[in-house]
Amino acid sequence: MRTKILIITILPLLIFGCQSSVWMWLTKKESKLYTEKERIILIDTTSAINYGYGYDPDLYVDYLFIAGDFTDKEITAKSPEMKKAIVKYNPDEIISFYEKTVQLKETLIWKIDNLTKEGKKTKNRQWINATYVEKVLLPGSELFLSILEKNVIQMNPSYGLDIENRKSAIKKNTFYRLDQQYEDEKFRKDKRKFRPS
Repeated sequence: MRTKILIITILPLLIFGCQSSVWMWLTKKESKLYTEKERIILIDTTSAINYGYGYDPDLYVDYLFIAGDFTDKEITAKSPEMKKAIVKYNPDEIISFYEKTVQLKETLIWKIDNLTKEGKKTKNRQWINATYVEKVLLPGSELFLSILEKNVIQMNPSYGLDIENRKSAIKKNTFYRLDQQYEDEKFRKDKRKFRPS
């Protein structure tokens, strides 16, 4: 009975040629780093300083980038514009957004290290991906984070006193979580490889 219902619901999609868009919708890889409220803050802060936000579904990493042909100095000079964008939000929301952005940066750093190790072991394309993350994705994310950090400290000086401890804790938690995910994925691949036929 269930298969009949499934066939009846899928048949029109196949007839009208929508299979590729349905497949894309079902298998879409997207970031889950920021909450909906944090995405709104992300849009406001990135647009304030001519930045953009992206997600690489092949490497499973979020990143921030300069949206245009601007120098680092020109972007840094737009720091007051970012401050205007974040002042309208609750300080706790801004701190949460800031900490997720620290997590984004630490994920990129972990990814570089992981891809470099994989490249050394297997002598494959991972070297190229590690260089791509290190030279293209990480610098823009670090610049954005430094501007955001200065604005967060100005907005909430008491948080500024504990910011280094928070960054260290976020790095430790991020690396631990990513190491666990990597080991779990490696275990699943090994298990599939040695499954009896």
